[in-house]
Amino acid sequence: MLNQEVRVAGEEVQPAEGVLATACLVADEPLVVTVTGGESRLTVQPSAAALGEFVVRRFHLGLDQAAVDAALEQSTLAGLFGRDGWVRRPAAAMLWSYLLVFLCGGDPDAPPVRRMFAELGRPAGQLWLPPDPANLLTAGDRQIVSYGVAPHRAANLAGLARAFAASPDRYDEVTLRALPGDEAIARVAELPHIGPTRARAISSTALGHDDVLPDLARQDEQLRRRLGLGWSQIRAAARRAAPYRSVLGDTLLELLSD
Repeated sequence: MLNQEVRVAGEEVQPAEGVLATACLVADEPLVVTVTGGESRLTVQPSAAALGEFVVRRFHLGLDQAAVDAALEQSTLAGLFGRDGWVRRPAAAMLWSYLLVFLCGGDPDAPPVRRMFAELGRPAGQLWLPPDPANLLTAGDRQIVSYGVAPHRAANLAGLARAFAASPDRYDEVTLRALPGDEAIARVAELPHIGPTRARAISSTALGHDDVLPDLARQDEQLRRRLGLGWSQIRAAARRAAPYRSVLGDTLLELLSD
């Protein structure tokens, strides 16, 4: 599962070794969690119930494989996947951190992003937690620009921070993932400078919602060549794959990338 490189600002990934070091908050204290991927399971250090929940959520370890199999069989699309079946879900990002980097241009290793995390974030060992919305608002546009963030992007970050600061529970990851897929998309789309198209992709990937089908309308011809079905046919059949349409979407994207 860790063969897929996870790109979240403030963490370190060693794909060849299957090691991820990420920072999280436990009882409001920053802590570095190291996740090592083995052949059949992930090892977490330090091990604790709260950390286990964080890792399970992040890496979709609680996904019911039998239920996914049944849902995809119900959709009649499982036969398209060949002997390997559906692909494992890529690791989710942390929504606030992901959106922060996304509105800065999308590169978690960009110098402005690193400077902003170092100045406004919280240290966790050798890593950094992202600045929280209140700290970002206190810093203001001028300070954010001083890190090298373009002025229009600094204004966008301030708008995002205001939304999260005003309604933290509304955009809580656990809350969003528990909503039906369409409701989660609509709520993410409310955020400034996101919109419905980006919200659909973000809900499936960064948020890690299990029931969001990506929009593959632009890949219609490619789908017909690869699978013998057009996007409208796949989308109709996918309704019966709920509540695991994200798994279906991940698998379709993997097939199209071959």
